[in-house]
Amino acid sequence: MKSKFMKQAEDWAIMNIALPFFTLILKLFALTYSFKVIGGENTTPYKNKKGTYIYAFWHRGLIAPVCYYRNLGIATLVSVSRDGEIAARIAGKFGFKTARGSTFRGAAAGLMEIQKMAEEGCDIAMNTDGPRGPEKSVGNGALYLSKLTGLPIIPFGFYCDKKIRLKSWDRTIIMMPFSNNLFKFGSPLVVPSGASDPDIEQYRALLSEQLTALNSECEAYFGNK
Repeated sequence: MKSKFMKQAEDWAIMNIALPFFTLILKLFALTYSFKVIGGENTTPYKNKKGTYIYAFWHRGLIAPVCYYRNLGIATLVSVSRDGEIAARIAGKFGFKTARGSTFRGAAAGLMEIQKMAEEGCDIAMNTDGPRGPEKSVGNGALYLSKLTGLPIIPFGFYCDKKIRLKSWDRTIIMMPFSNNLFKFGSPLVVPSGASDPDIEQYRALLSEQLTALNSECEAYFGNK
């Protein structure tokens, strides 16, 4: 078992050496990426966006929107764990705003903070299955935020050709240099303010269905490799 000192030293090295190095490498990699976007007219940045939206996606593809939609002031919800702190620091370096909270810790406070950001006009990016899965599931975050704010949820899928997959619960995708990347956006979903629990489950199923289809279509674009 590691001593308290060793754990503190390891945490310091990760946050102050490894993390800045990874962020620098990612920024250099991002200069070589090519992105294609299908759909999203009038609802996404760079496509004549009108209004404020909640963008929903699977956790495995979280690095891609951080690179492509950087420095636009988009807000996202990250967990209060050490992994969440790492994600928050990386997102911050790419111009994202962060609120802290997750299904497991600080859920109510995190949702209230991200709701305030949305009401102030920030677009919101929320992965539906983080921070711990199950993989490709749809949690409450985006659904409840739509119910509270009246904002549409815009689901999107992502895939790329040159990549490595981490041995994490979601097999996170890290795009390699000169990767060709594809986003595909779906149809808006708005959860009514008066939605009951059974209503929420119906919207969960609709969102899950879109996310599955969009990601499958992105994978098929690259031959499912």
